[in-house]
Amino acid sequence: MRKFFKTKNWARIWKRFGAKEKIRLGIFFVLIIFAASWIVRDFYRSQTSEISASGGGYVEAVSESPHSINPLLATNDADRDLSRLIFSSLLKYDTGGGLAPDLAAGYAVSKDGKIYTIKLKDGVYWQDGEPFGADDVLFTINAVQNPATNSPLRNSWTGVKAESPEKNTIVLTLKSPYGGFAENLAMLGIIPRHIWSKVSPQNFPLADFNLKPVGTGPYKFVKLQKDSLGRIISANLAANDKYFAPAPLIKNISFKFYQSEEEAISAFNRKEADGILLQTAQNENQIRGLADSSVFRLASPRVYALFINTNDPILKDKSVRLALNYAIDKNSLFKKLISGEGKIAVGPIPPGESGSAPDLSGYDFDSQKAGSMLEHAGWTKNESGVYAKKLDKKDKESSPLKFSLITIQSMQIAAEMISNDLKNAGIEADVKVVSLGDLQQNYIKTKNYGTVLIGESYTAFADPYAFWSGAAIKDAGLNLSFYTNNKADGILAAARKISDPVKRAKQLEEFQKLVLADAPAAFLYSPDYIYIVKNNIRNINLKGMLIVSSNRFAGIVNWYAQTERIWK
Repeated sequence: MRKFFKTKNWARIWKRFGAKEKIRLGIFFVLIIFAASWIVRDFYRSQTSEISASGGGYVEAVSESPHSINPLLATNDADRDLSRLIFSSLLKYDTGGGLAPDLAAGYAVSKDGKIYTIKLKDGVYWQDGEPFGADDVLFTINAVQNPATNSPLRNSWTGVKAESPEKNTIVLTLKSPYGGFAENLAMLGIIPRHIWSKVSPQNFPLADFNLKPVGTGPYKFVKLQKDSLGRIISANLAANDKYFAPAPLIKNISFKFYQSEEEAISAFNRKEADGILLQTAQNENQIRGLADSSVFRLASPRVYALFINTNDPILKDKSVRLALNYAIDKNSLFKKLISGEGKIAVGPIPPGESGSAPDLSGYDFDSQKAGSMLEHAGWTKNESGVYAKKLDKKDKESSPLKFSLITIQSMQIAAEMISNDLKNAGIEADVKVVSLGDLQQNYIKTKNYGTVLIGESYTAFADPYAFWSGAAIKDAGLNLSFYTNNKADGILAAARKISDPVKRAKQLEEFQKLVLADAPAAFLYSPDYIYIVKNNIRNINLKGMLIVSSNRFAGIVNWYAQTERIWK
């Protein structure tokens, strides 16, 4: 038996074989080894299960750069994306768009709807190791209410009294009931008092802490990278080892920031990113590798519209605004720009939301009717084919029906299509494409425009008050049409206090009818978000409506990039 296993004996046998026999024998042994490995592999797989494992990373291409990683000061989607991962709120949206506890263990609302009593979770720590508590919540609310902070969330918290009668308890008292107030608890990220109390409110936007954030969220800040012009081009985050909920499985998240959606798409196509969020389906046909990706088509409570400055000497004429509505071919925009991924918008409330009224009719495309309305109102075409009219009896010359159309780069094609439609109807729109920051600072804030082509985002509790009430002209500057209608204001104020969804919907239907009759905007469409993620990132559970774009990260702690096998 010992002689059988001796190498010398096997060597002698091997030498006796010819060349062909050696090849055949070699192939035989290779097949034996290959078959054995398959048997072992199949046995291992049959006796084990694949599960998610901690580790790996995720890279997302984003079509704009952040300005402030601070939930109180966030002004664009990049700000909100980072804030959503680094900071926590009292409540949060879950993957289905519903509200769930975050820093709050639970809350109760008084019968009159004015008092919210919130119990905070124990054992929560800031990412620098300091304990979280009620003082942080009170400090955050006071900061957002302070006009000097200049927070875009201020209007949502005006008149709210915040107290902490006992440890880990917050009591919020409203002046009047507001059915959508719980969503404010999800939209307000809590900032650390021990850091921000050192900064005066007027200096919040200038503080270094905006680019070195400390939160309580699932991911913590690691570093930023800037280009030679100071623009942030990337941000790296790591899983928060002090997170109060189950730790994220993906250990590292990176965002790469670009100056347009087209640039972000090019980066995705070069395989420099695992994921990308498209604001609409307009550029989806530019994406490569969809077969190796998961594509999520998510409805959104957004309405894109051409908002008309009703204070403009030309556009304050209602007949002109009506003519604009008839002159724009919304169906063509909807099909060509977003490939039908979404819904056509009739009025200011997103389709499908409470009060949107499916039987409500808007304005059908009718270029001839637009011209007839203008001629009936005294407008006549000049030698250039543009309608003109003397706006005042004292005017010696007629003013052409011409105005500015301001928009951002992602809306340029839509703006040009609208401009062509208007030109065919004898109306001239001077298209100007600017950055989002430029639009906000130099046009919307200064009220220096004829029309603005942009989208407005609602929450699950669709509340048009912030966009369409007369109060929103001065306070928040979100009433882009400077629309004033006392009856509409009364309806909006009353609707905010109504908790019964049926009664509230009827009120909002009446509001929409008033807006459509006054035509302060040409409502276009409500597009879906298109979220594309490579298949190496798994267990992304997104469904229903994406209330805000950063909610795509609602279940990110359960995403994973790596797996392991365990014995059954």
